[in-house]
Formats: sequence, structure tokens, C-alpha cells
Amino acid sequence: MAQSIDGRMTRFELQHFLIRVYIGLDFIHHFAEKWGLLGSQPYDADVAYFKNVMPGDPHTWVFIASLCEFGAFVGFTFGLFTRFAGLGTALYLLIASIAGGHFQNGFTWLNPGGGWEYPLMWTFLCASFALTGGGKLSADAWLARKLPALPKWLVG
Repeated sequence: MAQSIDGRMTRFELQHFLIRVYIGLDFIHHFAEKWGLLGSQPYDADVAYFKNVMPGDPHTWVFIASLCEFGAFVGFTFGLFTRFAGLGTALYLLIASIAGGHFQNGFTWLNPGGGWEYPLMWTFLCASFALTGGGKLSADAWLARKLPALPKWLVG
């Protein structure tokens, strides 16, 4: 049985909260560079990357990627529709790993071009939140209390 650290939250729940928020905050840099908030050089590098790995207009792909990353930021940081954020982010990371050729580069992330070890770890970590939801300290928990008719799979 998990011990409560303050009578209301267990250590597991605190750990879950801290990991969820860290994942969300980690995405700030990713969408910020794609929105040009970090200058033109990171944005131009993203455009060049997408030009090499995806068909069509690379600017469109940068924009789509930025929306996925912004959604991950909001979903994880605030615990808003966390299950959806977990599944969506996991799919996004898996697609990015395939498109980026990481599975062809071997296991180790330090291989030239980056192997699949690191991106797949992030994929599984994000996917785990599709199973657990946002936890007690989340917008999901608040929504579940205020709008009990919402489906539990959405905010549970």
C-alpha cells in the first residue's frame, strides 16, 4: 500500500505528478523553436530537417509538429485530457522516430543519426499516461469533480 506523505497524496502520486509536469515542460523548447521564438536559426534547421525526412512542404510539417508539441505541453503540464495527450504524444514520437530513421540507426542513441533507444523510451513513458491519466493534481481531476458526466476514460 502506498504511503501518504501529507494525508492526501501518496509518494507514487507525487512521483506521477512530477514526471507528468516535467514531460510537459520539456516540450516548451520544442514548440518554441518551431514557432520561431528561439530565433530563425533553430526554425530554419527544423525546416531543413523536415525537407529531408518528409514529403511536401516542410513549413507545413514544422507547423504540424509544433501543434503536437504544444498539445503535449498543455496536456502533460496541466494534466488536461492527459490520457489523450499520452496517446497522441506517443504516436507523434513513434512517427517522428520512424520518419527520422532512428530504427535504421540501431539501438544506441549515440549512434550516428541517433538510434531508437532514447525516442522509444520517451514514447513508452508518454504512452503510460494514456493508462494512468493525470492523477490527483491535474485539470482532469478537477474536471471530473466539476463535470461528473464526462467520460472517465477522458478525465479519469
